Parts: sequence; C-alpha cells; structure tokens
Amino acid sequence: MSYSSELSRRLRKKPPTTAGCHIPEPQGPDFKVVVPPHPQKYPNHQGSKGSVFGGICNRTACDRLHAEFYNRGTYGYYCAEDAIGINRYSVKTPLCIEVDHDLTHEEMDAHYRRMMEDMR
Repeated sequence: MSYSSELSRRLRKKPPTTAGCHIPEPQGPDFKVVVPPHPQKYPNHQGSKGSVFGGICNRTACDRLHAEFYNRGTYGYYCAEDAIGINRYSVKTPLCIEVDHDLTHEEMDAHYRRMMEDMR
C-alpha cells in the first residue's frame, strides 16, 4: 500500500486491509522456563515475555528474541536495541545491564539494591 493511499485510509478512519499480509505469531523460547517471573515485574505480560533470559524482549511493542539485558527497575529482560534505548536516558547509572544467565529472584533483588545505592 502506498503512502498516499495509507494516509487517505487513515483520514477516512477505515480499518487497515490485511489481504496478502501475514503477521507471524511471536514464538516463545525453545527451552524450559526455569525461574518464574519476579513478583514485581512490570509490565506483567502473559506467558514468558520478558521473564526469560534469551527469550522474547519485555518491551510491549517488541517481539525480538535474544533478550540478554536485564532491567533492574522493571525486573525484565530486554533485547540489545531496546536496552541501549533505555540506557540512553539513564543519568547516573544504567538501568539495563548485560547478563549471561537466567537470574534468580535473590540476584534480581541484589541488582535492584545495587542500582539504588549507585543512584544516591
């Protein structure tokens, strides 16, 4: 669909056409979820979105796999692109840190406490 026809459709407030368009379903990780999501994780997505190291990114508008950055404020895992975007606005200390394994709840809480100490 061209830009002008898309703009015209929006101005007329018609729903988008999906003819010939296939939107893939997001896939979950191909491994077992070992650690359940942290009770304070935000946002509380259904399934394992943002809850598994190497799984789907926690950002609502993102369905990328390989979430290897941990956000110490939301207790969720993010892809590299979104983590860099989040850290761009972190003044004193980065919110997203790169991790190499699925964190336990104790490790998540320790990272949160360390972040709060660094922000003082």
